[in-house]
Amino acid sequence: MTCRILVYCDDGATLKIGEELAWALGAQLHEIEASAGEDGVWSRMKSGLFALFSGALTVDVPDQPWDRSDLLILGAPVWQGRGARPLRQWLETRPDLPERVAFVLTSNGSQYPAEAVEDLTALTGRKPVAVLHLGRPELTSGTWKGPVEHFLDQCVVRYRQSA
Repeated sequence: MTCRILVYCDDGATLKIGEELAWALGAQLHEIEASAGEDGVWSRMKSGLFALFSGALTVDVPDQPWDRSDLLILGAPVWQGRGARPLRQWLETRPDLPERVAFVLTSNGSQYPAEAVEDLTALTGRKPVAVLHLGRPELTSGTWKGPVEHFLDQCVVRYRQSA
């Protein structure tokens, strides 16, 4: 099974999960780069608000044959109930995607981000084979390994069933 992982990360958490998944699946990990502001909390808040309510950001996504993978895992933090704007903006360009996608979402809370999953499902035009949501409590306490293993099982088992 060929797998690529594409993440946007603003604080390191989503990238850390992406690295764990890439290692476990033998997948290629790619990052979305978005226009960077100044460092600091205020700058991040300003950038997040701009990304939610303003026009387009400058987004750089590696040029890859995304649709030639058996599985594409898309990862991003949740901002105001939706996937982060850089990932959504790239998906709005309607890139060629494989039939099988999965989502990895991180957030400050522990509540499942149903709106973000629905939004990404609509943007990709595909029902995800698996969704992993990790909240700040799981990330800081280190209790995220179990959910990651379950997510990996869903990705691999559903691949075997469809192959």
